[in-house]
Amino acid sequence: MQLQGKIAVVTGAAKGIGKCIAVELAKQGATTVILDFDETAGKQAEEDLKQQKLDALFIKTNVADYASVEAARNETIKKYNKIDILIINAGISHKHRIEEITVDEWNKVLNINLNGSFYTVKAFYNDFLKKNKDDYGKIIFISSGSAITGTGGGCHYAASKAGQHGLMRALTKELGPYGVNVNAIAPRVIMTDIFDHLYPTEQSRKELIEKIPIGRFGLPEDVANMVCFLVSPAATYIHGQIILLDGGRTY
Repeated sequence: MQLQGKIAVVTGAAKGIGKCIAVELAKQGATTVILDFDETAGKQAEEDLKQQKLDALFIKTNVADYASVEAARNETIKKYNKIDILIINAGISHKHRIEEITVDEWNKVLNINLNGSFYTVKAFYNDFLKKNKDDYGKIIFISSGSAITGTGGGCHYAASKAGQHGLMRALTKELGPYGVNVNAIAPRVIMTDIFDHLYPTEQSRKELIEKIPIGRFGLPEDVANMVCFLVSPAATYIHGQIILLDGGRTY
C-alpha cells in the first residue's frame, strides 16, 4: 500500500489500459479519479473498483475540451483538496495511410491525443506547483512506440504521440524543482480494443508476434505495473525519460 493517501487522476480510464492503471493504483492504496468521455463505461469502472473495496470516483470528461478538463480538476480538488499523481492516457488511433486521412480525422486525433494532453496538464499545473521534495508529485504520459518508429497507427497518431514527448520533456524542466517527476511510457502491441482494431486477423497477429523477441504481446497489466513503479518513492530519480514497453521489439 505504498500509495496510501495519494490522489491519482487517470484520463481515458473507463476501459483498456487506463482502467487497468486505475485498478492497480487503487490496489496500491491511492484514491483513483477516473476521467473519461464514455459515461456508461466510466460509471461501470467506478463500480468495479468499489466492488473490490477500492477508492474511486468517475467524472465525465472530454479531454479535447479545456473547459471540461478544468471542471474535472475543480471537482477533484473540491473533493480531495489535492492531486499527487496524474496519468495522461486518453487517446485514439486509426491505422490509415496519409491519402486516407481526412483533415477532420487528423484534427480529431491531434485534438484528443495532443491537445487533450496539454489541456490536462494545464488544468492541474498549479496544483503541482504546491509540491515539494517531501510531498512529491508524479506525471506520466502513456504515449506510444509509434512516436519513435512511425508505425502502429497512422501518421496523425505518431505525430500526436511525438508531441507528447516534447510536452513531457518541457514539463521536466518546469516541474522538477517542485519535486514532480515527469516521464512517458511508450508501449507497443498491447492487447486492448485498439489492438483488436489494428490487428484483427490471426495472420496479422502471427506476423507481428514473430517480431517480438520475448514471444508474447503486451498486456494492460504490463503498462500498469510500470506506472506503479514510476509513481512509487523508489523512482524519484527517474525524470524526463521515455520508457519503451515493447518486449524488445524496437531495439
